[in-house]
Amino acid sequence: SAAPFHMWAPDVYEGAPTTTTALLATVPKIGVFSILVQIGPVTNVVLVCAVLSIVYGAIGALNQTKIKRLLAYSGIGHMGFILFGVAIGSFESIQASLIYMVIYVIITICSFSIILSLKLAKDLIVEVGGLS
Repeated sequence: SAAPFHMWAPDVYEGAPTTTTALLATVPKIGVFSILVQIGPVTNVVLVCAVLSIVYGAIGALNQTKIKRLLAYSGIGHMGFILFGVAIGSFESIQASLIYMVIYVIITICSFSIILSLKLAKDLIVEVGGLS
């Protein structure tokens, strides 16, 4: 979910079961990345979406109290960084975006696995405050 097509993400992440949210956090981003790489450079549009995604993801995540909403805004910001590599269009930038995508998928799956294993009552960030 990249800006300006991101409005659904925080609400769906919060309302869906955690396993479904983990699926929604990874698969659409991989699909968008592969489609944009095959289409080729559409620089101006993708670059604007990248900047908007990073800014909106960072600002939206500041005031969150629920873990899944925070991860939704984090995903919006991460998609912006992936889109930067696609917007540049060189082989190295697309390769860097692919590596970033692989790392993002692994970390997202690990994050949702931790959320599932903790069995939190309300999915609030305060509930995981004692983990450190």
